[in-house]
Amino acid sequence: MTDPALERLRDEVDMLRERVRQLEAVLVPDGMQIPIEWKLTASEARVFSHIASRDMATKDSILLAMYSDRNDLPPEPKIVDVFVCKIRSKLKPFGVVIETVWGQGYRLLDRSRFCERAAA
Repeated sequence: MTDPALERLRDEVDMLRERVRQLEAVLVPDGMQIPIEWKLTASEARVFSHIASRDMATKDSILLAMYSDRNDLPPEPKIVDVFVCKIRSKLKPFGVVIETVWGQGYRLLDRSRFCERAAA
């Protein structure tokens, strides 16, 4: 015989896990195809996908996209700048530009061109 309180807690955990999965899907879309020749690491690809999937990505939203699955102390927000710097240097030869929106975050220059190419 199962304790009803324990069963309710299990149901709640299952529901919360599904909600986290849905929120992570919003933060980092699965369908975005990153060209292999860009040689982005998994973390860099996650950051790029997050930036490319919206008009403008804040540092906080990028941190959430990168570390939403961690329970330990959050990393310093400066790590976002480090990732963007590395991504910019890798994507420069391909004509992909990430702009800084001063005081707000980052956006992909000519996002529609990239999104069309990624969907093809």
